[in-house]
This record gives sequence, structure tokens and C-alpha cells, in this order.
Amino acid sequence: MISKAHIKVVRSLHLQKFRQIYNKFIVEGGKVCTEFIKKNKFKIEEIYLTEEGYNKYGAIIEKTRHTYELISTKEMDQLSALKTSADMLMVVQKAEDTHKLLASSDMSVIYLDDVQDPGNVGTIIRIADWFGIDAVVRSPNSADFFNPKVVQSTMGSMVNIHLITALLSDLIPYKMPVTGAFMDGVSIHEFAIPSNSILIMGNEGNGISQDNIQHIQHKISIPGAATKQAESLNVSVATGIICSLWKR
Repeated sequence: MISKAHIKVVRSLHLQKFRQIYNKFIVEGGKVCTEFIKKNKFKIEEIYLTEEGYNKYGAIIEKTRHTYELISTKEMDQLSALKTSADMLMVVQKAEDTHKLLASSDMSVIYLDDVQDPGNVGTIIRIADWFGIDAVVRSPNSADFFNPKVVQSTMGSMVNIHLITALLSDLIPYKMPVTGAFMDGVSIHEFAIPSNSILIMGNEGNGISQDNIQHIQHKISIPGAATKQAESLNVSVATGIICSLWKR
């Protein structure tokens, strides 16, 4: 049985302030949790399972020799950040990579310039994993990688991608080509993004910031139909379309 005091600590990790204080975050759901267990990229501190969760995932956990605690569905509801709690939840240590790894590697990078919606950030991490992008770098004002909605949206892909927080200006010394997505850039069907480069995706409402535009060498866009009515694409949808051509 988990104590009320500890439930309060785990619940506090729903908020960025306490994730920073404790240097921990929560991971929920069997699919996401088992990806974390398999890859062992992040240090897992606590694992909580309902009886149903143990029946599904107990063998995997015991095989990896992680300790776990069985709790009731009511207790899981108290820990969860989801509207409907999952049957497995973990408390994990935060960890990010340094932008210095870009200095010696032939890498492809997505840079998130003030992308604030956690669902978009998580989905873009998943897209990066799918298309073989090596790293996702977030600006300090983008949604926190360890926000529960980000973690959930990645569906476990964050264990396969380098995650970095940095200013774009921190990356410029590595002399990688920089491409930015705009409404009025060159069509992605007419420009091949270099393999070893940085793709910038801008804020959902305002696009790429003025401070970062100065570093961009190539401006690209996704052409729509002549009869289109939509003003723009969702940033994660646009990222998926661009990456499918970038890595084809």
C-alpha cells in the first residue's frame, strides 16, 4: 500500500516546478513503460502496477529484475495524470543529452522553436523516431520534454531519440545546414534537405522567431491544393510531411 504522503509526491510530478525540484517525471501505460524498461536509457526509480497490470507486464518486469509495488485501481487513479488511469505507472529520473554531441556526429536534427503544445512536442518526437531523425532539440520556451502529455504522446519513442534543450544559437557553431519551415518558402518538392542538417519548426501561431530566422539558409514550405480552405497545418502534421520527404 502506497502512503498518502508518497501519493502527494508522485502527483506533484504532474507540474514542471516539482519535476525540476525532484529531477523526476512520470511515465504511464504499459506500452510506454515497457519501452522505457527495454531500453534502459532512463533510470527507473519506482514501478506501480494494478493487479491487471501485473498480469500483463509482471513477467517483463521480473525478467529485468526491477522492483515494483502492487496498488489498487483507486490508488492508481490518485497517482495518474490521465483522465482514465492506466494499469502501470513509473517514476523515472530526468535525463537530457548535451548539444555538444552534434560536434562529432553526422546527425539530423529537428529544432522546436517555441512549440508550446505538449501533444505536438510528443508527436514530433515520435515522428523523429519513425523517420530516423537523430535528435529533437527544444528551445527553452517549448513544452517540457517530461510533461506527462509529452511523454504519453511519444508512445515510448523518447527512449530512441537524443533529447536536448538549447538555444538555436548554441547549435550554429557546429556548422550544420539550417532549414526552416515557412508558409512562403520553396516547395519541399523542389528542395532536398541535406541529410546532416537542422530542420526548424516554429510556434503554432507565430511561426519561427525573428531571432532564429537570421540563422536559416533555406526556407521551405508545404504546397497545398489551389482550392485549399485551411490557413495552415498543425505543426506536428507539417513535421511528418517534411520528414517523409527528407528521409525518403
